[in-house]
Amino acid sequence: MFDIGFWELTLIGLLALIVLGPKRLPEAASTAGRWVGKLRQFVANVKRDLNSEIQSGDLAEFRRLQKELVKTKQILEESSFQLVKDLSHGAQSIADDADAKSHLEAKKKKSTSKKKTKKKTKALTKTLTKTTKKKKVGKKAAIPKKKKKVSTRPSRRTKKGRKKAKVN
Repeated sequence: MFDIGFWELTLIGLLALIVLGPKRLPEAASTAGRWVGKLRQFVANVKRDLNSEIQSGDLAEFRRLQKELVKTKQILEESSFQLVKDLSHGAQSIADDADAKSHLEAKKKKSTSKKKTKKKTKALTKTLTKTTKKKKVGKKAAIPKKKKKVSTRPSRRTKKGRKKAKVN
């Protein structure tokens, strides 16, 4: 912080000699030396107190907790890395299993769809043969008529319907 060299000290000494004179200069130098000594002793005491506080219980406990947190962080990182690794391998095997299952299911669907179409065609041929045997020449097959829907709302063309529409 203070970068004082030889020439700066020489200049300060000459100024002190001129201002104080040769009689008071030795007394001023010894007083300045005592003050510098007290300042160094004060700084050393402050450093010692800070170090003792750091070594004492509270800060020592915080350092211990910090070490435990670092260990826990390392353990979590390792376990998460392992978990991701296991999941990626598991996902790959699941994807392989899913591909195999989908392939088998596709084969099953094809075979079942063929069976269903065969059954449907057999059922249709049976119904057609039955209807053709029952059908007599000259008569039409009875087709059921569709029922008309009856609305419960009044028509808008009536006066009551118009009044209700305006009230609402």
